[in-house]
Amino acid sequence: MYDVIVIGSGIGGMTAAGLLAGVAGKKVLVLEKHTEPGGLTHVFRRDGASWDVGLHYVGDVAPGTQPRAVFDYLSGGRLQWSRMPEVFERFVYPGLDFAVPSDPVRFRDRLIETFPEEARAIRRYFRDVHRAARWAMLGFVRGMVPGPVAPLVGLAQRLTAGAAVHSTGDYLKRRIRSPQLRALLASQWGDYGLPPGRSAFAIHAMIVSHYLRGGWFPVGGSAHVARSFEAGIERAGGAIRVAQEVVDIVIEGGRAVGVRVRDRRGPEPRESIYRAPVIISNVGARLTFEKLLPTTGAVGAATADLRRLMDSLGEGASAVTLYLRLRESARTLGVRGENYWINTGLDHDAAAAGTEALLGGSPGSIYVSFPSLKSGEERFHTAEVIAFVDQHAFDPWRGQPRGQRGADYSALKERVGAGLLRLAETAIPGLTALVAYSELSTPLTVEHYTSHPGGEFYGLPATPDRYRSGLPGPRTPVPGLFLSGQDAGCLGIVGAMMGGMGAACQALGSRGYPLIQAALRAGATRAPVVSTAGDKQGAVLIAKSRLTLDIWALEFEAAGSVAGYAPGQFARLEVGEGEWRDYSIAGLEGNRVRFLISTRTGGHGSRFIENVPPGARTRIELPLGNYTLAADGRDPVFVATGTGLAPFLPMFRQLAAEGRLDRAVLLFGCRTSEEDITAGLDPLPARVVRCVSRGQPSAGGFAGRVTAALAAFDFDPERTDFYLCGSSAMVADARQVLEQRGARHLFTESY
Repeated sequence: MYDVIVIGSGIGGMTAAGLLAGVAGKKVLVLEKHTEPGGLTHVFRRDGASWDVGLHYVGDVAPGTQPRAVFDYLSGGRLQWSRMPEVFERFVYPGLDFAVPSDPVRFRDRLIETFPEEARAIRRYFRDVHRAARWAMLGFVRGMVPGPVAPLVGLAQRLTAGAAVHSTGDYLKRRIRSPQLRALLASQWGDYGLPPGRSAFAIHAMIVSHYLRGGWFPVGGSAHVARSFEAGIERAGGAIRVAQEVVDIVIEGGRAVGVRVRDRRGPEPRESIYRAPVIISNVGARLTFEKLLPTTGAVGAATADLRRLMDSLGEGASAVTLYLRLRESARTLGVRGENYWINTGLDHDAAAAGTEALLGGSPGSIYVSFPSLKSGEERFHTAEVIAFVDQHAFDPWRGQPRGQRGADYSALKERVGAGLLRLAETAIPGLTALVAYSELSTPLTVEHYTSHPGGEFYGLPATPDRYRSGLPGPRTPVPGLFLSGQDAGCLGIVGAMMGGMGAACQALGSRGYPLIQAALRAGATRAPVVSTAGDKQGAVLIAKSRLTLDIWALEFEAAGSVAGYAPGQFARLEVGEGEWRDYSIAGLEGNRVRFLISTRTGGHGSRFIENVPPGARTRIELPLGNYTLAADGRDPVFVATGTGLAPFLPMFRQLAAEGRLDRAVLLFGCRTSEEDITAGLDPLPARVVRCVSRGQPSAGGFAGRVTAALAAFDFDPERTDFYLCGSSAMVADARQVLEQRGARHLFTESY
């Protein structure tokens, strides 16, 4: 039995869990649908490089600020911050490239210098931003203070709203004469997802105020946010469990008393129920009130007004993101880590409505970020290009399995990605030539990993009506249930964190707010890393051997039993404090787990694998993932390079046991025959094509890349399953070749 259950491990949920564990010693269970904790603060990796999916920069975390105090407390001081350059934003328009300094006075003066005829309006704008942001902050306070006090805070808000509840566009049109200055002042609308015509001036003021003193980024990337919060949660007896999809909030006697969960760690989902007297939902108000709770009966009646209000607000924002791996640092182009907001015109509302042009390869507005420069992790060089899009443009592919949406979907992504890169090139000449690898995510990607309807990553849209409505913040009409995250606080990372803080305050009752404030004033206590919690368990390295210059075979013995494993799944290894890496399982017998791991990238995981001696102890989490053999009767073809062979080895054993291995084919790619790790492996498919790209293959092999072999491979599109695993570039190229040749059944595993 847990004291509290938190649905979703995003920043709001982890904040609520961490505060309840640290301040009140509560035993908290955090349930996450994805296999990686962190929500929109998690990262994904390709061949050693990593990208931050939702945290692009944070303001107001200088030492001594309230947000910094919360981060320090929850992380035990482990989470470190890197300051962005003094010029941390560039607003780019035709004929205007405006550099934003990390100081409000210099920012104001630079605007006046550029638009001297608007000097008076600019000074008034900064005053109005300050007032509206202060007004919006009362909403945070209302969500944290005890229930009897909240109406007084709400009254203060109603009496002092002023421009805060008007649209940003209306404010700018009334106060600013210059169209160019109006556009410039609204440049950061992507940070809250609504163009000036739809957004409330309150949210605009909050974001502008938040970044007036520059931007910050977590050292090592945003994955350290959730990982650094874990120790405090686990120390109090809590746990973070992944691959756990909450499908219902259990109601008994009109009260929330638990959750029904679909455990997706194995090939077949298993359902179970967890109980606790307090439930905190961090998955957004829409999903909570429309999917997880009944919409009929007493609960439906109690939440009906909220559901009607949410419907009236309209849809929130979603986007496409182009993830780039660069051959060398963007510093060679003069980039120092600043963000770029690049626009083809002055009308932000028109740009936000420009989905058709975006899909045609001509975006009107983009945001460009360089996470490797901001995080200090410059072994790999990365960039991201983001553009907002109408989620419904991707409806034709909604409901189709991820990775199997066909050639038309891939062609659309290719066109969109090329257009994003072309526009980025106009402000950052030379960027295209640096690109070594690219990958595009869509609203379907966001929805798949987060369950946010339509991929709405900012939650409820921050319209004037939202701020006029007096949404209840963390409180809900259902006893025992609270909200955290953006819909309980405000948009963005710190806004969601404040929503989590509000949920923790309310869960503790009238003593919550003063208890938490006292704990923050006392400062951070560095919690020891707990050896095991949740699905993590201890593991000992019992065997290690080198197969090639940079490929190792390792065998670990887990401390406990491993249940529910299916060939093809992966495990997560702790390779340093707060550093975890995912590796495909090459074999599992009892509690002994085998891996094939490449150290070519030279990152944290590579260094751990190279240096760890037999007998060393670490932590392991398994099994994870849904990359398993399809039970469809089609002929399986396996395509691998390097350690991409690892998940296929147990699949071969399964096929052999089922008497189907003679129908399988393996195409294995390597640079030289010396790197062929298939030698001596048993069992292997009856037909193995060894593709050698640099040198001569052995008898019966193929001289060239594995993708070239696929171009000549004879297959029946209806009767063939292709399993792809290896370097990201190979998987992308192989997918393109096969889709163009009509392949219909493609299976990949992307961690």
